[in-house]
Amino acid sequence: MAYGGSAVGPPAVALGGAPATRQVKPERECEMRIEVTPDSPLRLRLLTGTAEIFGTEIAHEIWLTFPPGSNSQMSCRQTIVFTWYIATVEMDGNTETDYTAEETPMISYVNVHAVLEGWRNRAKASPSDVDQGPRLTVVGPTDSGKSTLSRMLLGWAAKQGWKPTFVDMDIGQASITIPGCIAATPIEMSIDPVDGIPLEMPLVYFYGHTTPSVNADLYKVLVKELAQILEDSFLEMQNPEPQAW
Repeated sequence: MAYGGSAVGPPAVALGGAPATRQVKPERECEMRIEVTPDSPLRLRLLTGTAEIFGTEIAHEIWLTFPPGSNSQMSCRQTIVFTWYIATVEMDGNTETDYTAEETPMISYVNVHAVLEGWRNRAKASPSDVDQGPRLTVVGPTDSGKSTLSRMLLGWAAKQGWKPTFVDMDIGQASITIPGCIAATPIEMSIDPVDGIPLEMPLVYFYGHTTPSVNADLYKVLVKELAQILEDSFLEMQNPEPQAW
């Protein structure tokens, strides 16, 4: 797993000559909520304990470099560092905001993961060829945590050795490509804590607007087309045709 960032270069220095490097020690089942400033990157590394970013465990002593954020929805750079136990996290650089929260939705998230894991195992053990495992739809208002929950569940599934497919139909705040598109991509390894959803093999349809109601008929056509291609792909993986060599 390749993480963004490196340990090259001296620590950043804040205005006035004081080092901008600081350590934070979140307690058990707490999370650090961080927003990167629009004008400078932030480096972060795990010193002790265990912690994860959006379901992906952080390696010890490896600097992760988060690019500058923005006030626009398209490129706002926010991240969450969560620990199930206790951790020491070092940050190098300034942040727009950063604080530690004791109340988090992580217990609810991991309970959903446990239910999905049970369904996957039952599907794998089933003698039926038509049982493809669980399909989960995440819905909610804008900025309600849909992308965060999706990344958590995808990351945990990949960590357990599964290869889920992520389908993004949120054309207003796209997670795979640019806004105005619907897309799908397989998740075959843990999601990079900096780069996010992998873009090696996405299936993308351009809709051209950020609201489905602008052209509802076109949106429905694209969704049906994407669904059919994915369904055919799933069936082909379940029943591969024999090949002659």
